Amino acid sequence: MTLHKVNYFFLIFLLFGCSQVNSSEGGERLNDPDNPNPDWLISIDEVVDGGPGKNGIPSIDNPKFAPAHEIDFIDNERLVIGIKVGDEIKAYPHQILDWHEVVNDQVGEDYFSLTYCPLTGTGVTWNRKIDGEITTFGVSGLLYRNNLIAYDRKTDTYWSQMQMRAVNGPLIGKFADTDYPLIETTWATWKQMYPDSQVLTTETGYGRNYSGYAYGEDYLSGDTGTLFPITNENNRLPNKTLVHAYLSEKATNQDIGVRVFVKEDFPENITVFNENYEGNLIVAAGSSKYDFIVSYYSMLGDDTILDFTAIHDKLPVIMKDQEGNEWNVFGEAVSGPRKGEQLTPTESYNGYWFAISDFFPTACIYPSIGCKGFVDK
Repeated sequence: MTLHKVNYFFLIFLLFGCSQVNSSEGGERLNDPDNPNPDWLISIDEVVDGGPGKNGIPSIDNPKFAPAHEIDFIDNERLVIGIKVGDEIKAYPHQILDWHEVVNDQVGEDYFSLTYCPLTGTGVTWNRKIDGEITTFGVSGLLYRNNLIAYDRKTDTYWSQMQMRAVNGPLIGKFADTDYPLIETTWATWKQMYPDSQVLTTETGYGRNYSGYAYGEDYLSGDTGTLFPITNENNRLPNKTLVHAYLSEKATNQDIGVRVFVKEDFPENITVFNENYEGNLIVAAGSSKYDFIVSYYSMLGDDTILDFTAIHDKLPVIMKDQEGNEWNVFGEAVSGPRKGEQLTPTESYNGYWFAISDFFPTACIYPSIGCKGFVDK
């Protein structure tokens, strides 16, 4: 990485990010010597202090939005994460998420946080209503296997983003509610699909270079290395390959079944894969041209199993089934006898291959089977 592309926060991580929590210290968190909750569900020797400290990377707690046609700071090739809650469609640009990692948002009575880790390239949305209590999430300043550890401000519980569960604190062992479907794609594709959507603006209350790259442009591409060591090195794909990972069950250990779809392996035309993976019927749809992958369960609540085929040149509609229903990228039936119905989103997210394989070493790359026999270097 060339020095002129490295910014202030990247240097902070390099300078201060390599000190580790020591298990002999009773499991106390860095930057929190009075931690009353020493127990962790993850290896304490792999919890590292990222440098800026708790809330040193500020969450966005009062997000401001503007119509997509008014947004002029996003280049067409930059990525955004989109969400649909009720009738509201919103997009959150990576170049803002890079600097803040957590956006606490609300649509009507739906309270949610979009969490994004730029080091692993993973974005997940969590329900902010936990056990009937509304909370907000913040950035703890700690990382596990290069990945964000967030915390909720109601209970001071610490949450592993990629495991999507509480790993330390009063709610330890609880899984996050991730029922909101997401789509990650380029700004060009998003504008084509949802030109009337609301987009997170740079009016965050903080001064950041939102046109730049928080960790340097080189970090996004090639095999330029990671900020922290990789526990499970895996050379089945280059480290920074962008993939979509479907988790067949809750992430209670690293040997769960994880199906991986490689973004660049999808043809330019929208392509659909119907699959039974470890007893779960899923459909994955994507396109290298439009730069997206999504996945949903293909068995409905009435036990109907749908078989999907691709629809081309009709974005955001991407597929149809044997009953004649047409479905959009958010898994909604927009025409046909099931119009208005919603496919159940899978437990899944996009991310860099090194991160997926570090958390889940036996992750199985489509169309391979029997991946639990892989031996990583």
